[in-house]
Amino acid sequence: MTVSDNHGLDRFLASVQKLTPADFTEVSERALATGASARTSARKAAKLSAAERSALDKRVRDAFVPMHEQLEADPSADLHDAIMDTMTAALGVVQRTKLSEEQYETLIRPFLAVGADVPIWGSDPV
Repeated sequence: MTVSDNHGLDRFLASVQKLTPADFTEVSERALATGASARTSARKAAKLSAAERSALDKRVRDAFVPMHEQLEADPSADLHDAIMDTMTAALGVVQRTKLSEEQYETLIRPFLAVGADVPIWGSDPV
């Protein structure tokens, strides 16, 4: 399964586009509360090839194009943090069959809290 044909990723990114600046602020706060060590460890376990990582980065950044102005206009939101937090969760979504349940939850939990459409751990990435 590649980044370009991953329906779980499609649904996740579509739901991210519906989030508000306040939602992204909450995601960032929850990500910080999870702790850098746990998130770094989970990201390492979800490693992609350079080509797949680049494709994922493009998909996430493209998803933010329609939200760019809204996030930039809100002083409580940080566009860079929103993109990086989304990249982290998207990595988990794409690699969910290769991660332990705990690793997956570490990557996606902040988005569950704001109602994003996150696939179930271990589910087929199709």
